[in-house]
Amino acid sequence: MRTKLRSRVGLAVGAAVLLAACGSGTSTTSPPSTETDGHTHTHDDPATGGHDHDAAVAVPLSYTKDGLIDSTKVDLSGIAGVSPTQQAQAEALLKSTIELLPQWSDPAQAEADGFESIGDGFTGEEHFIHWDWIDDTVILDPNRPESLVYKVDPETGTKTLEAAMFIMPKQYSLDSPPSIASPLVQFHIHDNLCFTAPPAPKVRGLTNGEGGCTAPLVKFQPNAMAHVWIRQNDCGPFAALLGVGGGQIKPGEEVACDHDHGRIGL
Repeated sequence: MRTKLRSRVGLAVGAAVLLAACGSGTSTTSPPSTETDGHTHTHDDPATGGHDHDAAVAVPLSYTKDGLIDSTKVDLSGIAGVSPTQQAQAEALLKSTIELLPQWSDPAQAEADGFESIGDGFTGEEHFIHWDWIDDTVILDPNRPESLVYKVDPETGTKTLEAAMFIMPKQYSLDSPPSIASPLVQFHIHDNLCFTAPPAPKVRGLTNGEGGCTAPLVKFQPNAMAHVWIRQNDCGPFAALLGVGGGQIKPGEEVACDHDHGRIGL
């Protein structure tokens, strides 16, 4: 039954797909320019295609001595096109993820709890997926994250937990994402990765010119997903499309890069 679920959900694998994409890197699209110097600044508003000249200045995130975002000082205001409800949802998700995700700081514990690596640690980011949690009825729950993202030290191989990758069940898509989706929390898919076949899929390359995979590698139907970073990320706590293999967003959207909340605060 699990093999069947994985094959059907394999898309998730596309999730883990990050291929270090979601790690530290350079965005493929130049983000809006913003300065936090105590004044109000112009922000591009992807919802209207114009500018918001009255947007509040964003408050940079603060960090604990352990390098985690300080969950007691989360303020995600100042992003144009984000409703108060969406801001509240994003802040609640970030706080709970910071507080709950560290239960899997040890990769061995993650494996004991059913997470499996997709073998992409060579990229500098390694993704572990819990296949049985992808097409269930639970979404955006830090106690049941579909994927964990670890930063891999190239010298020692040490893995540091840095993010959750929440993979949506198939009823959600880029056209119909959860209500939390906004210029702050951007959903994306991975539609160009090739994996070994289930029951233990490993990412092994990119699709060919025809958009398929060369046998015996297989391509999975991608699910919509979003990341929540519990450690510093240049493009903010929900950064997604960074680096090679970053995936795809909804046509017509621009890659979101929240530098305001990506910088280290005091």
